[in-house]
Amino acid sequence: PEPPLRRNRKRPPPEPPQEGVMALCASCQTLFPGVSLPPQRRCRWLCPDCRAQRRDFNREQRFYKRVGCGTCQACRIPEDCGICSACARSAPGAAPGRAPKCLLRR
Repeated sequence: PEPPLRRNRKRPPPEPPQEGVMALCASCQTLFPGVSLPPQRRCRWLCPDCRAQRRDFNREQRFYKRVGCGTCQACRIPEDCGICSACARSAPGAAPGRAPKCLLRR
């Protein structure tokens, strides 16, 4: 009896960059020659400058989500409302960092 055939699940090796291959930055729409992209269906390639801007923006947004901006309407509310679903779930003696944040103050 012959052994059953196995499927190979490994990806094929990446192709070497070809002449005339160009990548288009999804943000600034600049063409970059000689960039080989992975064979993914939804590949949204960013040039190094746009990628750095995106990282800085995401880092800033994470900071504001954790600390708060202090100027928007939600940041100006000093205390939890006590009636939303997040306030109803949190125990009165729970640590403030562990409890879900009030929906009005998000």
